[in-house]
Parts: sequence; structure tokens; C-alpha cells
Amino acid sequence: MESNEPIYPSPKTNPHSIISLILGMLTLLALCGGMIPIPLTGFVCFPISFLLGLLALIYGAISLKTIRRNNEGGKTMAWTGILTGGFVFLCMVLMLAAIVSLFIFAPDYVPPILPGRQI
Repeated sequence: MESNEPIYPSPKTNPHSIISLILGMLTLLALCGGMIPIPLTGFVCFPISFLLGLLALIYGAISLKTIRRNNEGGKTMAWTGILTGGFVFLCMVLMLAAIVSLFIFAPDYVPPILPGRQI
């Protein structure tokens, strides 16, 4: 039972969308790794998740532009990378703004970083 309908090959998947998806997942992993109660993990994982989130946004935007231009596949992967990377990037920016505002508006409640010194 053969059908006479032509078989169209699926469009090629854009490699930047795959990279965006992987970076978005690594961003979430780094964010969750920074919340583990092990000393100094936050100092390592939070900047890494900030950087990976930014890269996931950039690669996702590049891949969506290329997908539209070349009629390629991978739109869902690109959007997933953009959304996860953007969410974590936004969380990092808000966390940084909260820490900075704590130092500016309530310096008496921040413990001194160096003993005997006040900010």
C-alpha cells in the first residue's frame, strides 16, 4: 500500500538553537548548584549562571533570526534556551540589585566584610 504523496525531508536543525538550549539548561544547573549549602559555591555558580544565561539569550536570538531567514528547524529549542536563560539572567540581575540596594539603603544591617571596617 503505497501512497502517492511526496515525502518531504524535515528541515535542517539550526546548530545555534541546540547551543542555546544546552546553555539554557546549564544556566539552570549552575543556578541550582549555587544554592547548595556548600561554602563558596555561590561565588562560583552565580556568576557562571549569569554569563551562561546571557549567552543562551544571544545564541537564541541569533538562531531565531537564522531560522527565519533560511527556513530551518529548531525554533522550539531556541525559544526554550531564550526563556530559561532569560529567566535566570533576570533572577541574577534582580539578586544583584537587591544586594546593592541593601548596601546603599541599610548599611547598618550588613555585617562588616573586614573586621573593624564599616562600608
